[in-house]
Amino acid sequence: MDCAAFLDHYTEFRDGLTTAPRELRRFRRHLAACAQCRQYDTAVRRGVLALQALGTIEPSPDFRRRLDERLHRECAQAHEPIVPRYARVAAALLVAVSLTLLALEGTRRPEPAAVPALPPVAFPKPVANAGVPFVTFQDPRAAVVAGNPRPYGTAFVEPASAGR
Repeated sequence: MDCAAFLDHYTEFRDGLTTAPRELRRFRRHLAACAQCRQYDTAVRRGVLALQALGTIEPSPDFRRRLDERLHRECAQAHEPIVPRYARVAAALLVAVSLTLLALEGTRRPEPAAVPALPPVAFPKPVANAGVPFVTFQDPRAAVVAGNPRPYGTAFVEPASAGR
């Protein structure tokens, strides 16, 4: 088991929901071998024990009233549009700058720069009947039957301009 798999299923292991003996052995073996996961396990277990030791927390008697008032205030503020003044000023400035730049771009057009012509380049002369060369490979057994002057699978290459 690697650390990622350990952390993915750690909660089930710690809460006792992992009951398969094989899985329990894998978790225990990983805890014995990995100091980092062992430290994580120790920290979580101490935290759970500390929370269990606190007991029940009782809210103050007027807690519910204060909570309802705050929720009412928050809901009322949520329905109001909250746009600060500086945001409105920034939006107006952005529109003004955009219109100014658009007007400036429309009035002045730069002259196209003169590009010098490139010097002429010498190209290679075209080849008459250019194409893929014709290549054949002779079968070494053909020398026995037809009397091949070049035995043992030698290649015979004809130039492409031979008319094929």
